[in-house]
Amino acid sequence: MRVVLILACVLVAVYAESCSAPADCSSTTCDSNAELHCIDGLCTCTTAGSGDGGCVNNDDCHGGCHHGGRHHCIDGRCRCTHF
Repeated sequence: MRVVLILACVLVAVYAESCSAPADCSSTTCDSNAELHCIDGLCTCTTAGSGDGGCVNNDDCHGGCHHGGRHHCIDGRCRCTHF
């Protein structure tokens, strides 16, 4: 099981598209329920976070993100990352 997890991490690292702004993301696409953002230098699809969603920084975002996603405060709204 560890081998599968490590292989999955390596594949994500290899196939992750680098960016400095969402406009740099030419090969990353998101489904219709998600938005494309540039987070930590990588093109990332995000969905709305739980709760009212208002935030100033990541620490303002609480609640769970599905499938192990992380909260991010983007444009004053809590978003959950996913790949």
